Amino acid sequence: MDVALRWKLATPLIGLTLLMVVPAVFGTIAWWSLEGTGYRVLSVVICLVLTAQLVLAVSIGVRPRSDVLWIRVGLVILGMLLACGLARLRSEL
Repeated sequence: MDVALRWKLATPLIGLTLLMVVPAVFGTIAWWSLEGTGYRVLSVVICLVLTAQLVLAVSIGVRPRSDVLWIRVGLVILGMLLACGLARLRSEL
């Protein structure tokens, strides 16, 4: 897989991940003192999952391996689903 195709695939994933990471980090910092311990722990876990997701999305464009590319794309999508599930759980607290 050539470099241009890898970056064409990685760019939307990076953009979607940034759309999730920025509000998550901002919300965690802004409402840290207003929420309880469970909410704080889940907020930090969500931020860590989204950060790992961002690293995976960037690695799709940077690393030239073609054999594990689709596994990384799947992990990015799984990270999105996991973050949404954790956010739903956090909203129940």
